[in-house]
Amino acid sequence: MVIYQVLPEDRDGGAERIPEYLHKEFLKNGFESFMLVGEKHSNGNHIFEIPNFESRTLWARKILSVERKISNHLNFRGGWRIRELIKFIAEPKRMLKVWLGYEDFEFPGTWKIFDIAPKKPDIILCHVLHGFWLYDRGFFDLRAIPFISQKAKLFLTLHDMWLFTGHCSHSLNCEKWQTGCGKCPDLSLPPQIRRDLSHKNWEIKRDIYRKSRYYVICPSEWMRNMVEKSILKEGAIEIRVIHNGIDLKTFSPQNKEKKRKELELPENSKIFLTAGKSLKTNRWKGFADFISFAKILSDEFENLVFIGLGASQKKEVEKIGRKEGNFIFYLPFEQNHLRVRDFYSASDFYVQPSVAENFPLTILESQACGAVPSGRKVGAIPEIIKDMENGILFSDIKELYEKIKKVLKDEKLYNSIREKGIENSKKFDIKEKAKEYIEFFISAVEKQNA
Repeated sequence: MVIYQVLPEDRDGGAERIPEYLHKEFLKNGFESFMLVGEKHSNGNHIFEIPNFESRTLWARKILSVERKISNHLNFRGGWRIRELIKFIAEPKRMLKVWLGYEDFEFPGTWKIFDIAPKKPDIILCHVLHGFWLYDRGFFDLRAIPFISQKAKLFLTLHDMWLFTGHCSHSLNCEKWQTGCGKCPDLSLPPQIRRDLSHKNWEIKRDIYRKSRYYVICPSEWMRNMVEKSILKEGAIEIRVIHNGIDLKTFSPQNKEKKRKELELPENSKIFLTAGKSLKTNRWKGFADFISFAKILSDEFENLVFIGLGASQKKEVEKIGRKEGNFIFYLPFEQNHLRVRDFYSASDFYVQPSVAENFPLTILESQACGAVPSGRKVGAIPEIIKDMENGILFSDIKELYEKIKKVLKDEKLYNSIREKGIENSKKFDIKEKAKEYIEFFISAVEKQNA
């Protein structure tokens, strides 16, 4: 069996790490596996870039080549307007639709998906299909789903809500995706749109799904409950929950003192870690709340260190709070799994203040490494954390502060939560989760042949 996985890029965010884990496990189980990406950054010979640029018209390629060459010189205020003008000259119809508020599906390489890798796929497993942060602000033509689903077994893993909304990847408290979107309360939620065509975008997606047949994989019960109410159900043959998994060989407790020395962190401080790409600008990660929490706690306790892993391009350290020995470290995002493990192991607590999440790997990884995780009561975080048993759940910073204060003052309670967290993480071994994927694939093929 040949398996393709489709995703925006092969860098190490959570949604990119899962396909790489699965790829390795697919190979171990005797399957052939390839990854198709919007942007390729590594040298992996199993990874192929979807040829969107090469599939555009000759005119578009020539003009867009100019835009790419000068883009580094357009990083001034208003420079984006020049980029937009050049893109309009290259592809006027495409840019007009973007300006009107349509989601951008003009990625022609998608239609060549069966000709990219050395072997044709039996299974195509799609992860995130928007990729709004990429250079071209996307990579996949959703209109190709009916075509793809006719030629291979198509599986959609939902890491966010985008496939069934009018534009956003997380709707926060808005439930208009159930009835058709329109009159969008926040067009700036990523992937943002210029004008409110959210209802039209929703209709386009619904019509695509009605012409398609696919299987849906939800990493959480929270996500499955939403899919059951959404337009994705229109073409779904089966919806199944398979939780995200982690590599327990990599993520395991390390010697805390040793790791603090290696990472040049204070040896006698209580360390609080949060991590994610572009923490300061990421709409979902709640980094401002992490800073607020750090300030409140630092006014009462001494010798505290707060780390934002992914909050800066270079290491920056600032004094925080009124008490002595309290600092916040702004550190670059870390892609090396072993280094990330070391940060978890060096920390006493991991904090996930996100305003929107699905089933975050960071909480599982921090548990596995012996840091006590705390997470906001959003998405599927409550499916991982049992409050004050294997982690800490909170609704706001005040609640987090009160619970952390209690744990800081009770070493026995801290150790109990820590040990139960380590034990809980063992339920999410990527080896077992990959087997669940494989069982789903085989079941789908067998039902077709029956």
